[in-house]
Amino acid sequence: MIKIRKKAFLLFTLITMLLILSACNNGSSGKVSSIHTLTVQVDYNESSPLNLKLYDNTGKMIAAKEGESAEFEVENGAYNLKIYNNQTSKIRSFIISGSDRILTASLSDFTISSDNWSPGSGWTLDWSDEFNQGVIESANWTRQELAAGTFNNEWQEYTGSSANSHVQMDLDSNNGAMIIQAKYNGQGLERGNFTSARMITNEKVEYKYGKIAARIKVPEGQGIWPAFWMLGTNISETGGSVDWPACGEIDIMEKIGGNYEKERTVHGTVHFANENHQWEYLGGSKSISEYLSADYHVYEVEWNSDRIIWRLDGEEYHRQDIKGSEFDEFRKPFYLLLNVAVGGEWPGYPDSTTEFPQKMYVDWVRVYK
Repeated sequence: MIKIRKKAFLLFTLITMLLILSACNNGSSGKVSSIHTLTVQVDYNESSPLNLKLYDNTGKMIAAKEGESAEFEVENGAYNLKIYNNQTSKIRSFIISGSDRILTASLSDFTISSDNWSPGSGWTLDWSDEFNQGVIESANWTRQELAAGTFNNEWQEYTGSSANSHVQMDLDSNNGAMIIQAKYNGQGLERGNFTSARMITNEKVEYKYGKIAARIKVPEGQGIWPAFWMLGTNISETGGSVDWPACGEIDIMEKIGGNYEKERTVHGTVHFANENHQWEYLGGSKSISEYLSADYHVYEVEWNSDRIIWRLDGEEYHRQDIKGSEFDEFRKPFYLLLNVAVGGEWPGYPDSTTEFPQKMYVDWVRVYK
């Protein structure tokens, strides 16, 4: 019995030591395996400094480095890498899961990704601006000039300057895009120190019903508010007979900048004066897995006398019935608008994380009937 007990004790001791050693090893290896190296390599041939910033999926910046290559220590999870110089930027979204990773990217001053969007069967193109002539067509667009703070306590002045709106060509594809650029004069984060552009088609391109679409690469950042939308042609702001919201407003695309959730969410909305002559709005939204600013997307509405349908890249995300008399505003002609606002009551305001200039790239705008 004594020998058996000694053997049992020795066996118990050996097993205990093995378990402790295993636990230590597992704890150590677990700690090591949960931390991975993200190696970033950027194809870049410009002379201006290149900056790399890594954010987690809440929008919190984890690390920032300069140069064409860098290593970041990361845990498992979802991340956004911002690659930028003083002219342009790109966002790369990715997930780290269980291993080191090498991320390769390129940054050129201006590229337009390939486009395979289709309006669907039964639609005929009635009007478009493809921005392939190298200039903004005055027959289509007016640069609306407005003082800072005119709407929503926004900080930007809307100018008639080509510094805030122009067409740039992708020489590789002979394709162009209209760029709406919000700029900061560096004199303090407050109203009046920012300029941008508000492009409108009033008295030039006006429609009642149809499929209205645009292919856009939106900017991103706290307090940045790009939009593609429509207003009733009878609005007093441009010489009509009624004030907003009695004219009606159709927001085809709005995106407010800031954290991860905001940057990946598009909003589609109607604003109107209801039967009690009070402002009312209805709408929906859609979120995708990466920042909307990471690439071009097609934002569209399909509009007739009974309903408006919103789609992102051809996928419906909201439908609004407008058959009631309170929606009479939406049975009249509307004109198109494209703009980038800086700050405002809804998005909040830029802070030290917001970079300038901010650019919205519009590959094309089309109307189908």
